[in-house]
Amino acid sequence: MKKYLLLASTAIISVSSFAQANREIGIGLKWLQQTRIDAESNNILIKDNNIPNDKAVSSILLGTSFNVFGILGDRQNQVIYNPDINTVAFVHRQNNGGAGGVNASGIMSFDYSTDGGANWTINPFQTTPTGSGPTWNGNRYPNMGIYNPAANTDPANAYLVQVGPGLETGAGSNDNGWANTFRASAKFDGSNIDESYDANSKSTLNDDNEWGAAGFYVTSQGTAWYVSTNSNNSGATPNAAYDVADSYSKYFLVKGDYNATSNNFDWTVVDTIAPTWNTTDNDGTPYNMSGLPNMAWSPDGNTGYMVVMGSWGANTMWRPYVMKTTDAGANWTNVNDYDFSQNTTFQNNLPAFDNANPLAVRPWMSSAFDVVVGSDDELRIFVDVQAQSSDHPDSLLYTFTDASTHGLYEVATNGANWDITFVDSIYVNDFEWDASNGLDHFVRPQASRSQDGSKVFYSWLESNTTLSLDRQYPDVYSIGHDIAGSEPMPWSTFKNLSAGTPASFISAYQTVAVDVIESGADQDWELALVYATGAGGSPISDGLTAPQWNFLKGVGFSAVDFTTAGGGSAGGVGSGGNLGGSVGVEEKAISDDNISLFPNPSNGIITLQVGNTNDFNYTVVDVVGNVVKTSRVIGNTTTIDLTNNARGIYFVNINNGVSNITKKVILSE
Repeated sequence: MKKYLLLASTAIISVSSFAQANREIGIGLKWLQQTRIDAESNNILIKDNNIPNDKAVSSILLGTSFNVFGILGDRQNQVIYNPDINTVAFVHRQNNGGAGGVNASGIMSFDYSTDGGANWTINPFQTTPTGSGPTWNGNRYPNMGIYNPAANTDPANAYLVQVGPGLETGAGSNDNGWANTFRASAKFDGSNIDESYDANSKSTLNDDNEWGAAGFYVTSQGTAWYVSTNSNNSGATPNAAYDVADSYSKYFLVKGDYNATSNNFDWTVVDTIAPTWNTTDNDGTPYNMSGLPNMAWSPDGNTGYMVVMGSWGANTMWRPYVMKTTDAGANWTNVNDYDFSQNTTFQNNLPAFDNANPLAVRPWMSSAFDVVVGSDDELRIFVDVQAQSSDHPDSLLYTFTDASTHGLYEVATNGANWDITFVDSIYVNDFEWDASNGLDHFVRPQASRSQDGSKVFYSWLESNTTLSLDRQYPDVYSIGHDIAGSEPMPWSTFKNLSAGTPASFISAYQTVAVDVIESGADQDWELALVYATGAGGSPISDGLTAPQWNFLKGVGFSAVDFTTAGGGSAGGVGSGGNLGGSVGVEEKAISDDNISLFPNPSNGIITLQVGNTNDFNYTVVDVVGNVVKTSRVIGNTTTIDLTNNARGIYFVNINNGVSNITKKVILSE
């Protein structure tokens, strides 16, 4: 039986002299400012020791988009899977260069597969070609769901549904700002296209100011849901005097019901939540200590939760503010609060703000989180938890910033009680890969579940610490949690889903569907996962240049991963930095003696022979870490053509899932 924690409401009052580093609120002021703007090492790479599985894994090219900004929110549901029609879909701003005039970058499109991700239709049609009128300035940060009529098995008769924030210029939102939410729907065959815009919020200056639609999901009952909030858009440089009234002051729970007569959706604000947030000073003007929301639903569609991180009441810690429904969204109630500083899991893992009291911790639930609801109807928040370095009123947004002080946790509640589980440490710091646009590779937690809700799966971005102490070479790491107790061990092995695939070291901004694929040939529970690269599979390098979206097919978990032999555990102990996947017993170790790489030096045509295996992956990188070539080889011999590459030193990594060997090769004239 699960042990739950008793609720408490004790506040800590103390002053610390710890060194501090300012952390930005909500999704981060830097990120928020960038979204307004968006209205428009010399280390040698060494692969992880294991590839995620011994089955076929492939990376499939999807569409592109005008820039990378449309996917930055980790609360967006941009990838969706519907098992009844075996359809995976991914929404994005339309392909780079698509038609639409000056606002073309704000038109939405999508890519989809009707065979579980094996084959894709790319950018079949625009879903928001018209816009909201003369003041419209484009749509951003899309979410997507699938509405499948009862008993339908033909994907062509199902509907794609999209929502997200829209920008306006002129009187509707003063100069330019977040104003409304776009909603679009259409059959997958391209018929019944519908596009609508609605502003559920008005600012102090009477401008439309709704923004941040997130957590979008079409439940098993056929009802669409999302949650949005508001934003201070009182000018090109918003007037801070309106921050408390106009930014994150209200949250709108919105429902969409399919209308069989008009073949579109009727949208209704079911509830408006207006918490009394604590405020803090912003250059002499207060603003709300709160951020962007998220939402999740149970497999049967009856139980749902809305979550936003913020600070309220006498307990000034940044923590989850949660609303819950148990009647499919008809009524919503606030769940019990909890003093997370009294939790022993946090006390044992987070640094204290008071040198004299090692148990004096102040957990800070960061804006990097995702949510999921399993078959037990409990909310599970997968979140990067940091530690506040002071409890003084002028320091409520200061935390220890080094990655070693952070951790990934499962924060669970049934609405009355809370349970905290340490999942893993965070081993690298965020890496700013585009300084001019303020873009980082951050941890980006994502949460998924099995179709019956008996298991939940968490994924995040990490990087091999032998390469860099920053997240410069992002890979997708993952773990599963069997919440129903049907497997030998409740937690699976840790896996690097990118290792041994074309996604290795370059898995930027991974986004994962809520529901996993269970009809795939590669794993029992396959994650529907999309990531970004630059053109030609290169690492992403410019936020304003069109990214290439990719679907990583065949990665996930099998039943063996929840056994002791497969690396499963009782949980709560972390990976210790040894992040890799279990391998099949038929695979054998390879060593330096098994590998021949010739001629070396070479003029560019290289023969690679690997003994003791007939199935391996190789990756060629240059001395600064750029991936030059990667491939899977069935057999033990292949030819690598580097004739078009610059002369110099390269490294060839060979990985068969058991062993990992790196060899140096020199290209000469």
